[in-house]
Amino acid sequence: MRSVKIRALGACLLAVTLIQAAAAAPEPSPRQRAVRLGGKGVTDPEIAIRAWSVKPKAGETTAAMTARVRKDLGKLLASDLSTLNYDSDYWRLLRYLREYPWEKMPARWKQWYLEKQPNLMLTEAQRKTLFEQAQKKRIFEMTPKELDVYLGDTFAAIPDLRARVVHYARKNLGQPYNMYLLGEFPYELYDPQPLFDLSHGDCVVFSEHIYAMALSRNWKEFFANLLRLRYKDGQIGLTTRNHYTEADWNKNNSWLIRDVTSELGATTVSTYREKIDRASFFGKFGIGKEFKVEMLEDTYIPAEAVPGVLAKLEDGDFVNVVRGIGDGVWVGHVGLIGHGPDGTVNFIHSVSPKSVEQPLLEYLETNVRKNRERARKGQAQFLGFKFHRLRAEELQAQIAGTPVPE
Repeated sequence: MRSVKIRALGACLLAVTLIQAAAAAPEPSPRQRAVRLGGKGVTDPEIAIRAWSVKPKAGETTAAMTARVRKDLGKLLASDLSTLNYDSDYWRLLRYLREYPWEKMPARWKQWYLEKQPNLMLTEAQRKTLFEQAQKKRIFEMTPKELDVYLGDTFAAIPDLRARVVHYARKNLGQPYNMYLLGEFPYELYDPQPLFDLSHGDCVVFSEHIYAMALSRNWKEFFANLLRLRYKDGQIGLTTRNHYTEADWNKNNSWLIRDVTSELGATTVSTYREKIDRASFFGKFGIGKEFKVEMLEDTYIPAEAVPGVLAKLEDGDFVNVVRGIGDGVWVGHVGLIGHGPDGTVNFIHSVSPKSVEQPLLEYLETNVRKNRERARKGQAQFLGFKFHRLRAEELQAQIAGTPVPE
């Protein structure tokens, strides 16, 4: 079996570094809206003297130095924060606010500070406030900075990997659905969508984000894991993206999951063959001619046999919904398993208009009922499921042995 060591792949870490650099505060645009918070309730020259390591000028008294710093500080606090010089005043202000008593800082300044100060520079009290702010939100409402802190605290609070998968999946319920929302920009121009989006999801994007969060202790680790999940060997590119669930995603993520479809003791396991023509898929972009046609042979559990395997499903399992029309059979939808408080086996997945949690049998029965109408309309029908088991114990052990990236 291939090593399942969780590590920040070179390509993934490069992506994180470049995106962080792109996100660094640039010189503000002249059209940017002015931000003035004022110095009321947050002016203390003694704190500024310590934070900035101010020393008296030659022949300057302590009182004169304090008066000079008070004037300088007042000017800084009264300035338009959207036009601060990023190389000087911006960081001077953050150093000052970091030292200012957190419990006394006005809310307007707390908000600005938490948005701007790098998370690694937050004090324990400041970090706690940011976590509590994130805790009140759904995942799709969080900023990357909030998620960064939330990941670390949640990893410590929920040590079981399967439980974290379910926690994050439920924390992201209600996320608006949007298909075709991600691409490779700015690495490539074929698909100009961005590499990540917390605010929306589709079935694959939802599952990828949830797994990546459950495996991670901060944003940098999350983003590296996300790229490793989405791309073969973590190499960003349209041709290395895991487009075909059964032929790409499942195989290239064998470090994360393993196919247990034939191990669950179903009364019936069906076999199907599928033609995977990547060259044709990439042809519209003018790339991928080197790919050969692949004939994939795979298995699934037919709908009528699924009730007999429910008891063997575990939290965090990866569900493949198998569909077909005529001789064509393929995986057309995915999601995650999470048990309800009463033991019900639930399906957590992203569908239009938003991500939902429902009993797996309810999903099955609803789609079986719809098959007759689909057949009449010449549409693909629901056939059954494939199930993949999360390699939870192996992954958890290896994460524990890996230093947290900064």
